[in-house]
Amino acid sequence: MLLFIISSCSQSQKSKSEDVELELQTFISLLEYDFKVLEDEIKNLGNFVHYLFENKEKILSKADKNKYKFRGAFSNVSPNSDPNLSTIYISETSENKQEALELLYLTNSLDSAFRAIIDKHPVVSQVYFNSQLQINRLYPPYDAFSMLDPDLDVTSFNFYYFADEQHNPSKETIWVDETYVDPVGKGWMISLLNPIYFENDLKMVLAFDITLNDIIEAYLDKFDSNFVIIDSTGKLVAGKAKGIEALSLPPLKNHTYTQTITSDSYREEDFNLFSSKNREVRKLASQIILSSEDEYILRDSGVEIKVSAAKMSKLNWYVLDLTF
Repeated sequence: MLLFIISSCSQSQKSKSEDVELELQTFISLLEYDFKVLEDEIKNLGNFVHYLFENKEKILSKADKNKYKFRGAFSNVSPNSDPNLSTIYISETSENKQEALELLYLTNSLDSAFRAIIDKHPVVSQVYFNSQLQINRLYPPYDAFSMLDPDLDVTSFNFYYFADEQHNPSKETIWVDETYVDPVGKGWMISLLNPIYFENDLKMVLAFDITLNDIIEAYLDKFDSNFVIIDSTGKLVAGKAKGIEALSLPPLKNHTYTQTITSDSYREEDFNLFSSKNREVRKLASQIILSSEDEYILRDSGVEIKVSAAKMSKLNWYVLDLTF
């Protein structure tokens, strides 16, 4: 009888472990499938931009050059914006305003293309491009007056330079998978970038932004498991509240810029497992990220929490499943 009980407990634990592994892999598969769909979408958008450059003279000859009215560096700024148009920003640092305007006219048709992507993919919070001509076209429109200084260098931010030839010599689509605070007020996010070259010249970097709130609402909230996502540096990406609390991290708030793009309002180390004041949490991060362990028992105040981990293939992220 004792042997039967021990065997039954062992089978029950094995079955529970297999269920946890299945749930973890299902979550990762869903996330990676949808991210692959977005990669295909931004490549198709890039193909359309190539078409615009290939037919530049014809398109410019018919372009509506009065579509956008500027007030300084800005056009179509909310709250009084046309919801069908992008917000346009041409920095005062632009050395060739005429070329920047030419790129604006050439890409006027992107407004409807951007809008279609937002409508089709709710997880994408904004679609835009940045150019070395110091022009940004972003949809949906936003309050650029209060969020951007008029003399920014748009190429100095990771959502541009991570895709340039120096950082991305393969010239392929690339994920900015280390979270950063969005300069136009959407909070923490990641970005998918597509550098657009024409005649060996980097004309622009197309981008899709996905906020962490969107990841939580679209993916994490669909599962009962206490998932927590961290990046390869140990920094929290997103997670269920109970899991975040168990890892001795502060609540993940939707940090935004309250003044201008240069005003950063959060301390990154507060959300990094390697910087935790809890020795067990630091050890957990080391075992999973540095030693590639896929299981760990987190002991805290006499409570044991089983942590199952799996690394994503598309992004440099780890998904943790905490079982209490």
